[in-house]
Amino acid sequence: MSPRQNNIVPLVPTRVELARPLPPLTYLAPEGLPACVRVRVKLRNGAAMGVVLGPEPSPPNVKLKPIESIVDPFPLLPPKLRELLAFAADYYAVGVAHLMPLSLPNVLIPDWEIEIGQGERLRDLRDEGRWAELKAIGEAWHRGERPLQGFLHHRNRRGAGLTEVRRTELPHPLKVTPGQAKALVALEDAGGAMLESELRESAGVSAAILATLEAKGLIQRTKRLDLLSRRRDEGLDQRVVLTEEQCAAVEAVDLSRFSVQLLYGVTGSGKTEVYLELAGKALQQGRRVLWLVPEIGLTPRLLARLEARFPGQVALGHAELNSSEKQADVVRLLQDEAPIFVGVRNAVLAPLRNIGLIIVDEEQEGSYKSEEHPRIHARDLAIKRGQIEHCPVVLGSATPSLESWQAAQQGRYKLLKLTERPLGINLPEVQVVDLRDAYREQRKRVVFSKALLAGIAESLARGEQAMLLLNRRGFENFWMCRSCGKALECPHCAVSLTYHKGPYRLRCHLCGFEAVPPEVCPHCGADHLRGVGEGTEQIEDQVQAMFPKARILRLDRDTTTRKGSMEAGLLAAEQGQVDILVGTQMLAKGHNFPQLTLVGILNADQGLRFPDFRAAERTFQLLTQVAGRSGRADKPGRVILQTYSPDHPAIACAVRQDFEGFAEQELRYREALAYPPFTALLLYRSEGDAMEAARLALEAQQARLSAVPGLRLLGPLEAPVPKVRDRFRMHLLVKARQRGGISAALVAAPLVPGSNVVLDRDPLNFG
Repeated sequence: MSPRQNNIVPLVPTRVELARPLPPLTYLAPEGLPACVRVRVKLRNGAAMGVVLGPEPSPPNVKLKPIESIVDPFPLLPPKLRELLAFAADYYAVGVAHLMPLSLPNVLIPDWEIEIGQGERLRDLRDEGRWAELKAIGEAWHRGERPLQGFLHHRNRRGAGLTEVRRTELPHPLKVTPGQAKALVALEDAGGAMLESELRESAGVSAAILATLEAKGLIQRTKRLDLLSRRRDEGLDQRVVLTEEQCAAVEAVDLSRFSVQLLYGVTGSGKTEVYLELAGKALQQGRRVLWLVPEIGLTPRLLARLEARFPGQVALGHAELNSSEKQADVVRLLQDEAPIFVGVRNAVLAPLRNIGLIIVDEEQEGSYKSEEHPRIHARDLAIKRGQIEHCPVVLGSATPSLESWQAAQQGRYKLLKLTERPLGINLPEVQVVDLRDAYREQRKRVVFSKALLAGIAESLARGEQAMLLLNRRGFENFWMCRSCGKALECPHCAVSLTYHKGPYRLRCHLCGFEAVPPEVCPHCGADHLRGVGEGTEQIEDQVQAMFPKARILRLDRDTTTRKGSMEAGLLAAEQGQVDILVGTQMLAKGHNFPQLTLVGILNADQGLRFPDFRAAERTFQLLTQVAGRSGRADKPGRVILQTYSPDHPAIACAVRQDFEGFAEQELRYREALAYPPFTALLLYRSEGDAMEAARLALEAQQARLSAVPGLRLLGPLEAPVPKVRDRFRMHLLVKARQRGGISAALVAAPLVPGSNVVLDRDPLNFG
């Protein structure tokens, strides 16, 4: 803040919220400073970025510090997105400052030095306290009426990116060379700004000519941060003739108003083609598309199709982008340069304007729910955003969440069905292997049944691919002592250590602790340590020994740590460079392997043993999705499903690909036990250095909640994993018949900022 501003503009107490476990703080800020702009403030001995909430009506009777600086000249987020952030902050009981970085990276800093006409710059209005004028400029910018060239670009930034050339306000000189004149005229015809590469091509000028114009002060060159220089290969747009069901689904979506459609289609039924057709219609209307996917592993092939259909119109957002890449695509979105934005969970808060369609692919996926603060659910916020933007929301899945399915049954969502695969491609044949019979026959626990081994051999002989799914990584699940019966556990978490053969380590999959396997039992000193259970690493070894000539690729969290490794592996599999795929659930969703004709599920009922009321639903979804990878081209597919529980409804229905039958049974069970979608949940988690400290914190919260009518409180109880990273954990679960009951509880018994209790509304993970 400049001395001039301090002398002219009155400073008033202003509420500023920080992304810290603190209540809003009060600082002195210029009068008229609008809400939702970012500021820098001093906090003890450091500094922090905060968000202005507005004037403080009841300032504390203490000496207030002034803010350090103002980051934004006006709210950078579109008005409708600010409305969504306010809703999310209220619904999930978090501050707007905690949500703001999901929409606007802190590294994105506007340029106060740009000229706005009549010799004035943005900083001049700031220094004179003309905040109403700045706010009006911002509103015009959001409406697309004031472009503010270079507003979000950094001067003199080095590194990857493109250079933008801008015309200064100096008058056109009388004497210029023909080349210089061409460059200036081309700039003026383009509205005063062009990419340097485009300017040189259109005007036919060299870099030396532009350097001369820059030296004369006639143009400015600014390094732009965007990814247009890193366009993906477009490939060919492989359009297909839509089936009758696909055409009916497209026609059923009214792009002129808000509605929610649940697009339920069997695996391989062409849901993506429906999305693409709808996206094209939205773009034709001059509106934009927000396209959510559950994980980045699903984006490469999708992006290739989108770039082929809509070249140069696609931006991407996910956690593996570096800060410059994230900033670049946010700049493109704020400047309306990317009509289609594809992203994972946090992309639901991306700063798009004029959204005409929201797509949530694989809407049932738990990865849409954040397990870290702020614990938002992208699917639910996508629906709210559609309501605010007055546009349709399409939720797509072969195995919808029971919450969405129940909403469709009640008429709150419109149900659209795709019941057949196109081109006459049939669903795969499913063969069930009862591992109990296999054990009785072979007198030992069976990992690979005879049917599965024969199926792999037949696929390899035909030059086709096979996939083996086991949703557990590592070599052996844990080590135990056959003398004393104790397992080797993590010293920091209440879980056993998993053995990884490659690095020869015992590892904790929660905290990352690892150790060299001991030669004797640390409990009794006996040398009878033995590994128990199989992981994907061991499956890969065994398959390689049985089929030595096969090209085997293992894909799990251990083999995909390097950036781009998963995409490279999937591409190799799609191109037929792999004979046998071995992996965890990351192989189950959204991928298309034309040569894959056999899927082997090694332990289908593994997920049923988790203490979670959603265990059956997740097992059904996983089995159905992985079975759907088989036979997606012109070759018939086959699935061999190995299980100890062939009669369990989740497995029996998955074998028949009978989602509706499973949903009917499971919903009756949920209703009888008062679980979602028939109740709303709120989970409080506490941690402490001792279990008693964690318990006392939740007991205090329980006492406050007990005064709220209509709630059912369960706990405090030990968490299913009672210790993680040397911290003891307790849970308190709150049930209410309606979401309004949970909202009332949050208002009546708010958490104390900075306490060791956190809340999770609509929780999915109880671990």
